[in-house]
Amino acid sequence: MRQISEREDLSRAVLNVDLNSPIFKPMLEELNVAMIEVLKKAYNGEFESGDISLKITLAVPTVTKKFPVEGSELGEHPVVKTYEYKALNFKHNITKTLKKVDKVDGEYFGEKELKKDDTGDFVEVPIENPQISIFD
Repeated sequence: MRQISEREDLSRAVLNVDLNSPIFKPMLEELNVAMIEVLKKAYNGEFESGDISLKITLAVPTVTKKFPVEGSELGEHPVVKTYEYKALNFKHNITKTLKKVDKVDGEYFGEKELKKDDTGDFVEVPIENPQISIFD
């Protein structure tokens, strides 16, 4: 049984490229930490909720590696063999957005009639009372 603190040497291993691969393990661990942080803050009432975004950029660049060839004489320029191959390159970015609702409510309910004036602007106009008042 492997202990948690042990690190495997994967330099000589053939690895499948999928999310279960050790290649992606650090990214998944970081994603897990982000998820737990958001859950703790939401649970403690610090934030209403949180969004977590994971962006993965995959590339397959062509790389050239040079290897010294055995049999080169001491003092001579070493004979070099080049090997060209396609390598896996991926970058990831984890973004947390915590939502805190700070709300101020207010309401206005007009006691006037809403109309458009001659220029097309909205205006509130007092409602005319059809009864005659002694104050008019």
